[in-house]
Amino acid sequence: MNIRKLNRLDTLIEKQRQAGALQGAKIIVEHKGKRVYENHYEPDREDSIYKIFSMTKPVTAMAAMILYERGDLDLMSKVSDYLPAYESVNVVSAEGIRKAVNPITVKDLLNMTSGIVMPGEFGEAERLMAKIVKEARAQRESGILKSGVDICNKLAEAGVAFEPGEYFRYGYSADILGGIIEVVTGKKLSEFFKKEIFTPLNMEDTGFKIDEGKEFRAAVLYRRDKKGKVVRAEDDVRRRLQMENPSKDPWFERGGAGLYSTAADYAHFAQMLLNKGAYHGKELIGRRTFEFMTSPQLNPQQLSTLDFESCKGCNYGNLFRILTDPASACSNGSVGEFGWEGLGGTYFFVDPEEELIFIYMQQIEGGCDFSFIRGLKQIVYGAC
Repeated sequence: MNIRKLNRLDTLIEKQRQAGALQGAKIIVEHKGKRVYENHYEPDREDSIYKIFSMTKPVTAMAAMILYERGDLDLMSKVSDYLPAYESVNVVSAEGIRKAVNPITVKDLLNMTSGIVMPGEFGEAERLMAKIVKEARAQRESGILKSGVDICNKLAEAGVAFEPGEYFRYGYSADILGGIIEVVTGKKLSEFFKKEIFTPLNMEDTGFKIDEGKEFRAAVLYRRDKKGKVVRAEDDVRRRLQMENPSKDPWFERGGAGLYSTAADYAHFAQMLLNKGAYHGKELIGRRTFEFMTSPQLNPQQLSTLDFESCKGCNYGNLFRILTDPASACSNGSVGEFGWEGLGGTYFFVDPEEELIFIYMQQIEGGCDFSFIRGLKQIVYGAC
């Protein structure tokens, strides 16, 4: 790669910082097995630990693929085979409540076509999910719900926003998948992640909490003010994002958003993906399983509701976006590039054709400025 061109990353970062749109950050770029660029921007440290939010989802997808390849998890099986509360779920909409006709499958969870939503105010399903999540947290803290599996079964009370399999809808699908992984393995999600993924990949700083003695490495959390300037986040923001006690076990080990990690650790995960499931001689999954995991999964109707800015020109499958139309994305990247991002603005991609990985870490409530992210990617690909 052209290192002189890669140094334009520093220029773009500094422009963001001078404009007040960014404070700390960390970037890693690797090409053909070599680290060609690495930098961190204060106050973040070289080894800062970030809450990666939805970048947890690819880890959960990998855990599911490990079980899939072993024959322990049938993606066409019903979610209710593992979590009985999903045997009969309601479709909840402005038109009222009715029983779903289609069962939710494991495949639906991996492709976000289950109809399971997140808490919010956009429609009846989101409002009901907000109510059920509040109840679940209270019942977990009081001891009524004793495990992640119990929580997942409780969340079935919120129903779905549409017939399972009908559309794409970003929601708690990966969190419910985490519960299924616990049922299949008989282990807590954190235990399975550590044994099967984090230990083989030397991801020593990754988990559902920050280990004792490492709290000082937690990246500073920011928010954007009304003018778009980043300022330190107050305690209420930390509570809302469930980051008030990062060294304490969470109430729910969420397969969709719960992990903390470092850029270096996540680079190990990305290296394994680039190597089609292997890392330093350790194979997590085989080549054919990897190829399935990173292949587009949505049909045209499902794809019609994939409207994220980061997914322009992309399909989706197994908790990854997959670039299928670079022209629509205005991208100089390759068809087949895949990855995901997180609510705090973390972002990564893996490009098998170019043998390229890119890791970006920040900690700002509200996530990525995708114009800025596109600029970073354009610089990286321009240096190839």
